[in-house]
Amino acid sequence: MTDAIKHDVETAEFFTEQEIRTFSFDNRQSIMLHRFAEALASIGGPQAPGAKSKASLAATELKFSFSKDQCEILDAYSDGLVSVLIFEGLQKFTDVSPPNELPNLTSLENRYDILCLAARSQILLKLVDNSAFAYDMDNEGKLVRLVANFKGGGLITINAEPEIKELSSHSGLALGPHTEAPYWCAVNAKDGHSPSPSSLILSALWNPSLEPTRVIPLPPILEKIGVTNCLALTTGNFQFTRSDSFVSGKGEDGRNVSILDFDDKVGFAARFNSYRFSVNENVSNFVKQAYTALCQGVDEANPTNYTLTQESAMVINNTRALHCRDVIKDNRRVLVRIFGLAKFSSPIVISDDPLLLQG
Repeated sequence: MTDAIKHDVETAEFFTEQEIRTFSFDNRQSIMLHRFAEALASIGGPQAPGAKSKASLAATELKFSFSKDQCEILDAYSDGLVSVLIFEGLQKFTDVSPPNELPNLTSLENRYDILCLAARSQILLKLVDNSAFAYDMDNEGKLVRLVANFKGGGLITINAEPEIKELSSHSGLALGPHTEAPYWCAVNAKDGHSPSPSSLILSALWNPSLEPTRVIPLPPILEKIGVTNCLALTTGNFQFTRSDSFVSGKGEDGRNVSILDFDDKVGFAARFNSYRFSVNENVSNFVKQAYTALCQGVDEANPTNYTLTQESAMVINNTRALHCRDVIKDNRRVLVRIFGLAKFSSPIVISDDPLLLQG
């Protein structure tokens, strides 16, 4: 290996270490979190009135047990300086094996173990100063979304598989690198739209084939393509297609949007989807070159793979990292996802408890 290549590899590894951090619970802390999550689940989980304040109180009490090093990791994510935070050392909620075929979405959503996982994620979000929320136009306005192959497109055909497969977390299709929608703005509300989620947190009820979630931190890519290309990506010369998870009749394609915002609190804040974004036709070569450079940087990036279980959770900084997955190989896989709103985001609030934002 030449010195130049070795230096590039070491630099990439350094970036990854800085961008992807792991927070490990000790057994006492893990048991305490488990009990808090069960208490939240017993009142109905994150969607229940009062869950927001209970999650906040649980997070506050947990923090009293944390070491200085643990608190520094949480603060780094809270301040927007980390792309991915992985929580490990968590307790299992059930030893029940997945059925051969998943039950319908509604019955799964109401399972006690799902409510426990969702409640735990709501508390974990509060540890990094994020509030669990939903959009009025997405996921039927519900805070908790199950990520599983309900609508076909996986490696193995499901019952009543539709001919047209939905490009969303409710299908089994491979999903290219993306941040979560909506895509009109990243940090502050604009033109009647709330910003994109600050975070998303994922955990697994079942992942029998140990299929990984893949993440790509953006700072190394933006560093590589350079400041001129980054500035070109802040111009409103891009467009995106409507997300399939939006409620019927709500949401729309986006025109004349940027891919990057520069925010004085978080630096460059991204929203991008490799299979929904494109560059406007009648733009300068500077902008087209910047878009090509970004796409090439994403294509050449080496994603970090992480396999989620009940004993782990992953918080992804949605303005700083992309995530993606291969086609679903085992239709019994069920992840639990919740969006988080950071302390520096300015949304349009419809209701506070549970927190619902105007998309």
